[in-house]
Amino acid sequence: MSDTLSANWPYFRRDPECVVLEPHPGVAPSPEPPVRIFLGTEPAQYRAERIFFWSIEKHRDPARRYEIYRMSDLSGFDRKGWRTGFTKYRFAIPEFAGGTGRAIYNDVDQIYLADPAELFDLEMGEHGYLAISPEETSVMLIDCAKMLPLWNRATAAREGKHALIKKPAAIPGLWGPCDPHWNARDQEYVEGRTKCLHYTALHQQPWEPFPEDYSYHPNPLAYLWHELEREADAAGYQVFGPDRPSPTFRELVARNEPLAPVEPARLSEDARRLLADLGARRLLLVGFGEPPRLAEPPPGIELVSVDLARDPALASAGPVDGILAAGLFERLPPADIGWVLDSLFARARRLLLVDLRAHAAEGFASPAWWRRRLAEAAARCPGPSWHLEVRPDPRFAAAGARSFTVRRTDGIGSPRVWVLTTGEERYDRQGLELARALGWPFETRRLVLNRLRRLPNLVLGASLASTDRSRSDPLTPPWPDLVITSGRKSVPAALWIRRRSGGRTRLVQIGRPRAPFELFDLIVATPSARLPLRDNVLPVAAPLSGIPAERFAAAEAHWAERLAALPRPRTLFVVGRGRDGYRIDRDAIRGAAARLAEDLRRDRGALLVLLDRKAPSAAEAVLRGAIEGVPRLVVREDETGSFDARAALLAAADRVAVTADEIGALADACLAGKPVLLVDLPRWYEKIPGGRALAQGLRLLWGGGTTYRGTPHQQHALGRLVDHLATRGLLNLPRDPRRLHEALVARGLVRRLDGPAPVASPKPLDDLARAAERVRRLMAEVPSAARARG
Repeated sequence: MSDTLSANWPYFRRDPECVVLEPHPGVAPSPEPPVRIFLGTEPAQYRAERIFFWSIEKHRDPARRYEIYRMSDLSGFDRKGWRTGFTKYRFAIPEFAGGTGRAIYNDVDQIYLADPAELFDLEMGEHGYLAISPEETSVMLIDCAKMLPLWNRATAAREGKHALIKKPAAIPGLWGPCDPHWNARDQEYVEGRTKCLHYTALHQQPWEPFPEDYSYHPNPLAYLWHELEREADAAGYQVFGPDRPSPTFRELVARNEPLAPVEPARLSEDARRLLADLGARRLLLVGFGEPPRLAEPPPGIELVSVDLARDPALASAGPVDGILAAGLFERLPPADIGWVLDSLFARARRLLLVDLRAHAAEGFASPAWWRRRLAEAAARCPGPSWHLEVRPDPRFAAAGARSFTVRRTDGIGSPRVWVLTTGEERYDRQGLELARALGWPFETRRLVLNRLRRLPNLVLGASLASTDRSRSDPLTPPWPDLVITSGRKSVPAALWIRRRSGGRTRLVQIGRPRAPFELFDLIVATPSARLPLRDNVLPVAAPLSGIPAERFAAAEAHWAERLAALPRPRTLFVVGRGRDGYRIDRDAIRGAAARLAEDLRRDRGALLVLLDRKAPSAAEAVLRGAIEGVPRLVVREDETGSFDARAALLAAADRVAVTADEIGALADACLAGKPVLLVDLPRWYEKIPGGRALAQGLRLLWGGGTTYRGTPHQQHALGRLVDHLATRGLLNLPRDPRRLHEALVARGLVRRLDGPAPVASPKPLDDLARAAERVRRLMAEVPSAARARG
């Protein structure tokens, strides 16, 4: 096509695309030079790229011009052996920039939390580049003239990454340091100090760019990224748009040359049925570069055609019931897919049909990738149903696929909702709280379980074998539209209900199901559950429900007389029994109690102590010795007169200290809005010779552990296998409270008793609202008859 743009999709370019952020309207332009940023990215990182741009929009100087160069799919580079699709582009930046001025380099897996102009304007002295270390090149400020002899297109294409880093690092004075918070990696984040946050653990990147290569897990700092994405969604933000398509889009249109031919679209029987069922009367055909064609148009439907290359805003189309995008996406530049999908969903009143060819068996442009793109765009635009037809292409060994989601045209209404309870309060109250948050009427179905409850769910299957039907609430028609379960013991009954409903009932599971993930429409899980993320898994930072307000009130009234004489401030110290690999160690308890007592002596306060009913007596003895002279109340759960001591003492406390094994009390305190201190305990292996090395080896074996910087190790093949077995219900790893600790510490809700200052100000938990919104979105879709499995 040209020497700067390849003829075939996805259109490799010789030079980066420049995206210009002009000064805001009505603001006097700054006399400072434009801030030049070169971004290493690739098509599969479309979500990360959008939020990277949004983070700059949010923090930029409104008076200044920013030039952001997208280094994606550049020609002239052999990408064999690259870890990413942009690994060595950074070393050609001095030439891309014309060998003059300054330039910032960023990887796409970063977000700005401060104005990048502050980095751009740093004093460089005689240095050629600034970075947090000579060999850490993922964020750099580059003097393009000084670095051009070492870093240019020729050297970047010819030399290996190691040599490109080592050569300048070995020249005295060429590298200069910058504040480490310009490249804070994962848990190095500190609110108010971190200026650029780098998500380096590939299997914990919140946007999950490569599900075919990694099995993703929750990131404690994912909430920062997701908050930016929600803001971008609310603003309807895309990097490009119909009024500002990508440079590649504009170049393709300007050249007016024939693009790769696209065969006429053929509607599947599913697509034809959807058009009829949804009452579509006027269908818009959208192509790129030529009018789209439809073989065997359905009778009774008016067809209108638009070439997006000539009419990006679809202004000539008029009102339509549905849209067929045929021969569009396999011609459209990848950078424009996001805004085009948003535009099509916004214009398609009832249905969006997409017909295209796969360009890969997995990963970018595969059937699964396209399905994910449509599902994400649909989530931003509630209303239209959608149907995706991906045709096979033998050139890429890519199979075809068909996906669709039908949304209700008559609204959700008031679906019939059942909450299954088993008498285990910590589980039951989460299911009930989610049902209340949905705002629909619901009914509870109490299950009384028999001895078979101990059998694995894989053995029980979809059955009532573990349920004592004579003592349980009846499970009879009319069958519910939605069943909410919590904990593993009610799973067999829930699967039985859905089978009886013919697959119409939706299942929402809270906590580990210990069954194949595919049997559930949604699984809600905290980090301690160690569940890998999948499309139907919603990670939450903490349990969905704490102690109810009415229970607090009743417990406070019952304990009022005993608590009245204790002065404020009051600290509650909750001591567990030793669970999940933690030991209640006398030295740890003595040290924590002494530290709390010292603070309370200074503040003239009181200490409330709640001991688990199985907490070791030796730990209680050393605790009592450490708090002599401090006004106190010590209570052991389940002893005479301890009615609801947990609720009463939590309500009466001004702050709470919790041993690391007590994750229930930790969550209750956070949900109650109390300042929380975490008391670390020794692990099971710490008194075993060689125990630490053994534990570290086991963590590495299962795909866990951390580097010397405290950031997670990258995932390996065995870790992915473990996750695959977990999704099939074949392997259930023990829960890991440390993951919950990390999530709550990252949100500023918990501080370690002997640890550093909080990394963030407290961020209220929004898990219940997010879970309810996800369920409402689920219930707005018509269930597939294929869900009658189990």
